[in-house]
Amino acid sequence: MSDTFTRLALKGEPYNIGYQHGKRLASAIADNVEVYFTLFKHYAGLDRQAVFSRSADFVRLIGAFDEDLMTEIRGIAEGSGKSLEEIVALNSRTEIMFREGAHLLHGECTSMAATPEASLSQNTLIAQNWDWMPRIQRNCVLLDLEQRGKPRVLTFTEAGFVGKIGMNSAGLGLCCNLLVTPQTRPGIPFHVLCRRILDSSSIGEAIGVLMTSESGASGNFLVAHAEGEAVDIEKTPTGTDYLYGSTGVLAHTNHFESRLVVEDQGRKLLPDSILRYCRAGKLLGRSIGEVEISTLQAILRDHVNRPSSICRHADLRAHELERLQTNASIVMDLSGGVMLICKGSPAKGNMKSRRSTKTSSSRNRCRTEEPSLTETKA
Repeated sequence: MSDTFTRLALKGEPYNIGYQHGKRLASAIADNVEVYFTLFKHYAGLDRQAVFSRSADFVRLIGAFDEDLMTEIRGIAEGSGKSLEEIVALNSRTEIMFREGAHLLHGECTSMAATPEASLSQNTLIAQNWDWMPRIQRNCVLLDLEQRGKPRVLTFTEAGFVGKIGMNSAGLGLCCNLLVTPQTRPGIPFHVLCRRILDSSSIGEAIGVLMTSESGASGNFLVAHAEGEAVDIEKTPTGTDYLYGSTGVLAHTNHFESRLVVEDQGRKLLPDSILRYCRAGKLLGRSIGEVEISTLQAILRDHVNRPSSICRHADLRAHELERLQTNASIVMDLSGGVMLICKGSPAKGNMKSRRSTKTSSSRNRCRTEEPSLTETKA
């Protein structure tokens, strides 16, 4: 297995970007379809036809929300040889998996931000561990997207998905977390929202997307900008609210912290979320004014409450389909236009922080990817 994620550079109109994505990642997309349809059955009790029925709702909703992204999804389907319903199901996996309170029994991701008043370099830094099923790690990819009339986007995501965590050439960055409420409903899928945020030209536009759209599931979106701001948006199918770090630092995990009145399943089903939130916040708070990339990396390696720690390890006592691990650890310097990414546990690697858009490598499993975003503005 490679110790780095595949990096796929795509350029052109939405359909062409999608088609090349599908064609070049066809094997990984096929494996993702197999895995997720198994997960849909395990978590939500949905067979193939039931999933296709739900996909039909999302086709209409995505098309009305962002025609370019729907066209890109069609391209992924045709390039990969999979049906449109299968690719839409991948991009709507959060909404389908957590249908009517179907629950995850173990926690998920941890996200952080430090704005200039809190960072030693006076840069805007964001970071997160992406925790998910171990088998999915082999199907992850770094998409480098050049689109006409939009910022260039660098997003870490899964094969067949249009987006997830990332940054763009306009200085915007995004980290994200699962939130769990009792029900989902037809709405804009989580991963489609992530990509639409990354297609935004300003932080105000990104916040507006979240405030005005109707989501199908609950989620958390930590949105930041190189100009020196970070805002955390918690979103449910019925409401949206925000958190702001006046001291220059923010942390978020998998439960609600805003003023939203919700039945927060995360606090019940994912108790480690509370500890990870408190732990990350405390460690960030100790370093206000001195936060560096290395500070964020150290927090992402934290093992308090292992295996359900910030750096997550698969709990072998859990059902095979309910085991989660840190599949990727990501740090972004939005001011410098640099993304650093570690494949697998950050405890097994050592990401070197360099304020450069040139590729550099480090020991073991980590590598500095080359977004070159500050030099290639659309």
